[in-house]
Amino acid sequence: MDYIKKFIQLINRDINQENESKTFTVVLRSSYCMMLLYLFFYLNYCMIYQLHSSAMRSIPWVFLMCAGFFLTYRIRSRYSFIIYTVLLLAWAILSVYVYGWDCGTQHFMIPLLIMCFFSVKGSAPSKFAYMIMLIVLRLYLYTFCQTHTPLTPLTPDGSRSLQILNTTFLFTHMGIVCLIFSTAVQESERKLLQYNQKLQTLASTDPLTGLPNRRYMLDLMEKHIASNPSHNFCIALGDIDLFKNVNDTRGHNCGDEVLKSLGELFRESTKGKGYVCRWGGEEFFFFLPNMNLDMASVFMSDLNVAVSKRNMYDGMEKFHITMTFGLEENDFRSGITELIHKADDKLYYGKNHGRNQIVF
Repeated sequence: MDYIKKFIQLINRDINQENESKTFTVVLRSSYCMMLLYLFFYLNYCMIYQLHSSAMRSIPWVFLMCAGFFLTYRIRSRYSFIIYTVLLLAWAILSVYVYGWDCGTQHFMIPLLIMCFFSVKGSAPSKFAYMIMLIVLRLYLYTFCQTHTPLTPLTPDGSRSLQILNTTFLFTHMGIVCLIFSTAVQESERKLLQYNQKLQTLASTDPLTGLPNRRYMLDLMEKHIASNPSHNFCIALGDIDLFKNVNDTRGHNCGDEVLKSLGELFRESTKGKGYVCRWGGEEFFFFLPNMNLDMASVFMSDLNVAVSKRNMYDGMEKFHITMTFGLEENDFRSGITELIHKADDKLYYGKNHGRNQIVF
């Protein structure tokens, strides 16, 4: 396990350059490591089948791949990818030239195409040009093999073993490349989803009380009415009595604490019975689905008593507040806006006729 951790640390080291893709650099370094592992097995293959000249030809690639790997720590990923492309294509061309088309090394171009198209860098035209270059090169190698005899013809067993080695490397390489890129894409999508959810929450939540805001409540009511057009409901608009006096005599911080305390009370009181939001300023709005006027008036009366009994604090000093509410029942004729206006009219009637009451 220690070796694996050290390898992962080596792959992920020093990937903090500005305008550099960490994922692509990890893929590139992993590809270099895969190629070095492949060359190790290839050298063993050459020893088993006594292909000494082929083994000697592959040794420079070991050093070149090592040099390319360490260059990823010194130069930008786009240049490292160009170097890797040149080395891998040179190896594929050399192998096809030596063993013929049946060796399968020409398929090493496929991971290059995947790496190119998943790379953040590069425009779409340049990526398509890269693809066309690989297609042309592959067709050229095929044509060349049709008219030229391999430098080192393989025995049936040798050809089978080399095909197994190349196929195993090819699919493992593609699997690792796709795994790293897909994991990065999924992580990006997860973060984007969380960010969008956070933005949506911020857009629909009052930052002071933590209650939903007016926009959220209106959307909620519209959806509920659209889904339950024949169901009754009531709405109520409440305003803190003489709240300006609280701000003027006790300070805005105390006023904020009053709003937060009421938000907690309303949240607990409406749980499972209805919905509440901060409508704006010192106003709160209540949506009470499946309640008629009698049921809603009892609920709001109990809530109004709870408000008047709730202890508010200005430092160590305790005080109380009251609220006035305008309550309106759905008449199945008026729209949401008209119902809210009616509740608002009743609220201000109550404010002008004694406060601390529910007008319905």
